[in-house]
Amino acid sequence: MPNKYIVISLFYMQFSSTMSLKWVYLLISFVSVVHTDGAKQSCDDESLIKKNGKLSKEDIDDLISIDNQSQIKMCLILLGKDPLETGVAELLWRDLVKVYTTADDIPEDELQLLGWISRGIPAQEFMNLSLTDIETIASFGKWRNYSKEQVMSLKQAIEDQWSYKGPSDFSSYDLAALGQVLCVFNKSHIAAIKPIAYKGAAADISNLINCPEEIIREFALLATSRDAFGDPSGWTAIQIALIGCVIAGLDSVRDIQPDAFEGLAASSVQCLPNNVLQAMSIEQLSHLSLSAVNALTHAQRSSLDREQITAIQETAKTLGTVLNVGCCFTIRTTWSTVTLIVYLQLSTLIMSSKYNINNIIL
Repeated sequence: MPNKYIVISLFYMQFSSTMSLKWVYLLISFVSVVHTDGAKQSCDDESLIKKNGKLSKEDIDDLISIDNQSQIKMCLILLGKDPLETGVAELLWRDLVKVYTTADDIPEDELQLLGWISRGIPAQEFMNLSLTDIETIASFGKWRNYSKEQVMSLKQAIEDQWSYKGPSDFSSYDLAALGQVLCVFNKSHIAAIKPIAYKGAAADISNLINCPEEIIREFALLATSRDAFGDPSGWTAIQIALIGCVIAGLDSVRDIQPDAFEGLAASSVQCLPNNVLQAMSIEQLSHLSLSAVNALTHAQRSSLDREQITAIQETAKTLGTVLNVGCCFTIRTTWSTVTLIVYLQLSTLIMSSKYNINNIIL
């Protein structure tokens, strides 16, 4: 915008006979404020949305502020949905704290929307947050690439909030909410968890990232308990889908039946250490799904021997061809898929019968 004093001078020269300098100045100041306010970036700005988390300091300036308080929730959702650079996350967090003066005054419903912005919370500040709602804990329990100091401080804050109960009292809901925080618990605390509680939260624990080996071993012991999933030799594809990366904690992954590996999700494959993949038999590898094979990283593939690589290449070739020709079933269709189809067919039949009976009654 042109220098407002120049504009005032020109404006005054034009209308000096009818308007005082004071009123011209006030008018131009008003126009300047309106122009600035109108040019301010909004959180629903399309160019901002397209950046997918690749934001600069200029992009986020004044987005979270007292002046923009009506848009804060929208901003938190948008800005926190994708991974952020630590510096950007720290700036956004500081801006949010300024809005409420202190961290402990930030409402929990807004803490739950932070997403990747939470990566910018200083470790010691987790102790000041309100964590009375389990949904708030669940939002912090997701993978956000926190530093060890951040996760340890978060764990301490949760333990202070849950001072009335220990790991043996954790429900499946508690475990699901804790998520990644479980990785910094002492292994004796994990061992104290009830197997039935673990079983209910297995799917939420199945893809813990960068969890210490000793913690995964403790979860594997819980998984093999009679009150959870029992002996690995009897695990099905559905159970493997629930257990996921925890299979890395077993004494021998080869105890699992080959066809059960059809249930191993792509997300679980990515968090399996190389030594577990190396320990898998050719038959087990050949039962991986196409999405699981495609999810293998370069490092994981490089750790396999020639026969193992051939097995997954054959899987990719065979299943890829099946998908390309649009075929619906293969000889390796899992029982879980057949069960699902039968269930849907029976459900349709039952609903149809009820509809006919209702018509007769009417």
